[in-house]
Amino acid sequence: MTIEDVAEKADAWSEAIKKIIKSITAAGVALATAIGALLMWWPSGSTETPVTEPLLQGTGYGPQCSQLYNTIDITWTESQWVVWEGLKRDMDC
Repeated sequence: MTIEDVAEKADAWSEAIKKIIKSITAAGVALATAIGALLMWWPSGSTETPVTEPLLQGTGYGPQCSQLYNTIDITWTESQWVVWEGLKRDMDC
C-alpha cells in the first residue's frame, strides 16, 4: 500500500464522516422543530376559555342609531342639531 492509496482512503473516510455529521445535524434540527411545534400546540393546563370583551363598549350602535345617523343633514340649524344630539344621547349612540 502506497502513501497515495492511504491518502485516497483517508479522503473517502473524511467525506463519509462529513456526510454522516450533516445527516445527524439535519435530523436533530428536524426533531427540535417537531418538539417545538408539539409544545406550541400542547394545552397549557388552563381549561377556562378567555373572556373576550367587545372592542367598543358603550357605543350602542344598533339599527336605531344607524337610522339616526342617516338623518344627518348639513344644512340644519343650531336648534335642529340640539334636538338630534338629545336623541343621540337618549338612545345611547
